Amino acid sequence: MQVGLDFGTTNSSASIYDGKQVTLLPIDSANTNPQVMRTVLFMTRDGERFIGREAINRYTTANVGRKIEYEWRNFGEYEMLDQFGEVIKQTLGAMIDVNAPGRLFQSIKSHLRDVDFDYTTVIEGKNARGIDIQRQYQIEQLISIILRMLLERIHQITGESVTRMVIGRPVNYAENPRDHAVAVSRMRHACELAGIKDFVFLPEPNAAALAYARTAVERKRALVFDFGGGTLDVTIIETDGRGGSRVLGNDGVPVGGDIMDRHIMMGTITPHFGARSTIGPNRMPFPGVLVEHLSEWQSIVELAHPRFQKIIDDVAYTSSQPDKVAQLRVLINQNYALPLYETIERTKVALSSADQALVQMHVPGIDIDQVVERWNFERLIGPEVRKVAACVDRAVVAAGLSHKDVHVVLRTGGSSRIPVFVKMLTERFGEAAMVEMDPFTGVAQGLGIAAADDQLFAQLKASM
Repeated sequence: MQVGLDFGTTNSSASIYDGKQVTLLPIDSANTNPQVMRTVLFMTRDGERFIGREAINRYTTANVGRKIEYEWRNFGEYEMLDQFGEVIKQTLGAMIDVNAPGRLFQSIKSHLRDVDFDYTTVIEGKNARGIDIQRQYQIEQLISIILRMLLERIHQITGESVTRMVIGRPVNYAENPRDHAVAVSRMRHACELAGIKDFVFLPEPNAAALAYARTAVERKRALVFDFGGGTLDVTIIETDGRGGSRVLGNDGVPVGGDIMDRHIMMGTITPHFGARSTIGPNRMPFPGVLVEHLSEWQSIVELAHPRFQKIIDDVAYTSSQPDKVAQLRVLINQNYALPLYETIERTKVALSSADQALVQMHVPGIDIDQVVERWNFERLIGPEVRKVAACVDRAVVAAGLSHKDVHVVLRTGGSSRIPVFVKMLTERFGEAAMVEMDPFTGVAQGLGIAAADDQLFAQLKASM
């Protein structure tokens, strides 16, 4: 069976094509829309693995409100040579959160381009002596776990095994060509580890273009604007009016919805946790190291480590806003980081149809009712708007066209609904050119079509 897989930073979808109709597979029965799965992996301390909405639900249920308790754990010894060539033994150990229910990996695709990501450590059960078993995972190994579980789900849904797969990838994983090449190599290795028998990669906007070209009845030049959780990809195609198309140019930048969430947090929410308070009689600024760790829910978790708790204790003692620092303690020590960021994401989505939206969190120890106005959100993401606009203009130039030569603008991906980006596109190409594809499955549909096309698959295989 031939399958198209849109393995996204935030969401994933899969489809099959029978030559007439594209069918999106219900790969996440726990999600509101089962055809869309959150690209998330939860690995428990007992060695269980969950993906999608179930992963988030299980992690949140097990994590929020639990007691955080750090202890020093020895993981054995290793030998090394000292400066005189003598063999010495060193003890390997670390402070770990002994009550953590496991590790939740989110936006994992965005780390493919991180050349400094060698491995991460996951605790998986205990040995016969009751000592934690630690295993190191490379990024491609973690992704391969998700892919294997997806293959199993597809088999359960269809009753067939996947014989070949076309997998979407960004036009550019990173702006640096070396980092992009590293990401492509890692993703290829992940697919091999997952046991996918035959696979190729296709740039995500090219896939969305295939889905559009299948129904286009005229010869037109179309710009595909694919804006997801981790990247913005642009492809310009020309359709032949008979279901075919050719790529004229493309471009991409590592800008996505995750960055927008970060801007809302850093620009409007961090003051609720003391970020604008002063410290001591000399009114010193709030420690930058604490503010920086608020930029992602995963790094907020790190603030529970004893080395940061000492800093927070000192801050709380002399802060001009002790009540705000108290909220910071609850956020960290009661593990509300992920729920807060999910609330922020919902607020971002609401701003696509409203002039203002509310970030709310009311739990014991935290009370937040923060109005976020669209104009301020657009101000905060101004640098990203300019990057995206420049990417669109480069793609048009690469295609040898001017803006007036583009007849249709196809928007797909959740972030493509953000009004300031719609306005930017409208100013360049005109309102009549704007067409919205399904924001979450437009790419997956095109990948399914590509997987069923023997000739295209062979061409993509030859180019790998």
